[in-house]
Amino acid sequence: MKKILSTFCVTLLAISLLQGQENKENEEQNVNLHIDLKEGANPDIYVDGKKFDFPLELIDKDKIESINVIKGEKAIAEYNAKNGVVLVTTKKDLDGYKVKIKSKGKKEKAPLIIVDGEKSDRKALKKLAPDDIESIEVVKDEQAMKKYKAPNGVVIVKTKKGKKD
Repeated sequence: MKKILSTFCVTLLAISLLQGQENKENEEQNVNLHIDLKEGANPDIYVDGKKFDFPLELIDKDKIESINVIKGEKAIAEYNAKNGVVLVTTKKDLDGYKVKIKSKGKKEKAPLIIVDGEKSDRKALKKLAPDDIESIEVVKDEQAMKKYKAPNGVVIVKTKKGKKD
């Protein structure tokens, strides 16, 4: 009887240890960005200083450097947000920002590139630092032909420096 009881206890201990390890592995794999909000609260969300109109859960948690919450009078004064503000700062990985322009390799099939209102080329575009870019707009098809006479589309880049001038 003692052998059966000790075998049962050892088996039970082994099973519980295995389940504990599996639960720990599952918990590590399923870590999601989760912020508890008061019911009915709808704070404004800003990612890297720009308003983000989508659920916070859409942001890749591995790209987040920090999250700050501002509420009360400070949120109203600085952001006009009575429900508070969630400020998300992402990691600045410059290797993660790459502009790729797809074309068939021939120069005549490349899109027209305009930087701060002036016709440019790919080399100038590649020299721009991501932090210097205010916005990028792509115009293609009929609209590109009508407005720019560019059958292969247009890439319009506005830099922060160009915006100030």
